[in-house]
Amino acid sequence: MFGAYGHIAFEVFGVNPKSIKERLGRRKIRHNVINTYPIIEDTGQTTREIEMVINIAKPFSDDPNYDFQELVDLMNDNETEALVIGEELLGNFTIEKIEKQAEYAPSGQVVKITANIKFLEVKDVD
Repeated sequence: MFGAYGHIAFEVFGVNPKSIKERLGRRKIRHNVINTYPIIEDTGQTTREIEMVINIAKPFSDDPNYDFQELVDLMNDNETEALVIGEELLGNFTIEKIEKQAEYAPSGQVVKITANIKFLEVKDVD
C-alpha cells in the first residue's frame, strides 16, 4: 500500500491494517464534590493521532536520505501537510516524532529507510 505526506511518497509497511494505529479520545475533567461521587465534565475532543511504519525507497524515492531529511525538516518547522494512504485523504497533519532504521548497499549507500512516524491532526479552528 502506498501513501504520501505532502509531496513525499512512501510505502506503508505491510498491507496489514494493524500497521496503522489511530488514536481518538475526549478530554475529561474530574470535579471533586464533597460527600458524593466526582462529576466528570467533557471538555472536547483530543487531537487525533496516527502512527505508522513507512518505507522510503525505490520506486517512491530516488534518494531516501533526502526524503527522510525533508520529513525531519517538516517536523522541526512544525509544518502541516496532507496525509494520504492509498486513495484516502486522512486530513492535515504535523509530525510529532520520527524513529529511523536504514538499510545499506555494500557500497555504503542508503537503499531503504524504514521510519516509525507519529502524526498529529491539525484542524482549522474558527
